[in-house]
Amino acid sequence: MSVSMVSDSARSAAATRSGGDWWSREIELVNHLRSLREAVAQQIGGSVTLPAVEWDVPWRSAETISALTHLCIEQLRKLPGSEIARAQQLCDLVLGLQQLAMDWYLHDTAMRGQRLADCAAGLSRLRGVNGSASLLENACRELVLRCGFHRAVLSQVESRGWKPLMLHDRSAATTGSWFSDWINQTVPLVDDAPEAEMLSRRRPSLVYDTANAPVYRPLIVQAGQSRSYVVAPLVHGKDVVGFLHTDHHPLTRRVDEADRDVAWAFADGFSHLYERAVLVERLKAQRDSVRELFFGAVDRIDELCESGLEATRHAEMTHDDSTGTNSGRAPVGLTEREADVFGLMVTGASNQEIADRLVITEGTVKSHVKHILRKYGAVNRAQAIAWALNGS
Repeated sequence: MSVSMVSDSARSAAATRSGGDWWSREIELVNHLRSLREAVAQQIGGSVTLPAVEWDVPWRSAETISALTHLCIEQLRKLPGSEIARAQQLCDLVLGLQQLAMDWYLHDTAMRGQRLADCAAGLSRLRGVNGSASLLENACRELVLRCGFHRAVLSQVESRGWKPLMLHDRSAATTGSWFSDWINQTVPLVDDAPEAEMLSRRRPSLVYDTANAPVYRPLIVQAGQSRSYVVAPLVHGKDVVGFLHTDHHPLTRRVDEADRDVAWAFADGFSHLYERAVLVERLKAQRDSVRELFFGAVDRIDELCESGLEATRHAEMTHDDSTGTNSGRAPVGLTEREADVFGLMVTGASNQEIADRLVITEGTVKSHVKHILRKYGAVNRAQAIAWALNGS
């Protein structure tokens, strides 16, 4: 089977961090298995075809070790009692294979724990990123650098298609040329494709071999040259809003169940972070809207309260002007908030700076400035400031 969907109970918990480079250790174990296979071949001869040892499919190593062990035991049963030296060699091979099986198990467990711990560290760093847009920009980078992959692509799901948005690749020389042509291009969601299945199941898919899987070949195989990959869904609420594709290209190693679990852990955690960021942005927008409405209402109330006083002053000024008893401009009556705004205007502060100082929106500042200019009868800020400073 070339595509494997993870079961609901296959979630892996993060284990303690293990030292060492898991890539180099895995290659070391594969080389050790190759040497043991050659030793078994020398003991058994060419009568039996031995399983191949390839690094691109490391999860088959346990099967290979088991097959070689059974071949050695079967050969021991056939040996006459006089061949003590050869029996000893076969026993040593069985012990060596069993020791390698234990080493491989310990390495696989430690590697999985380390990668899950690094995944948690990457998600913790993303928790401090401000804004949903910044989260999306950093997702692929954290998945590659923290979780042991070589490249990752983030895509957006729209209707019956998905659009690749961004790529992070360890191999900088191969980044950009093939991917740039696919940015924001709609990839159809074919019914039997692993991406289509995730829309309903919301579970990651592991594609063992793209040559035999119903994948979108123009992008994944022909352009991306991926032999094997994991794709995990990004969920917002109950809907799948995006995909994370990741693999080990250009290495020959194919993805395995550990890769699927790590990618799922990252995608699940990232989905929660993205949902929280979107919610915070909506709350901030609503807060600014409510603040704008509140201060706008305050401005209207101030304007109504001052309208009567202005009418009285206007009548007094008209009377004084007609009798010649007033030679100057009457004092301008500003509300307390308008006085605060005007005081900062005199210092040369911009509308945004005034808004930051008084903890109000820039729109509210503009409204106050408009009222101040109208009360002074000025055409601009400079004229109003000049009249106030000159006391005219």
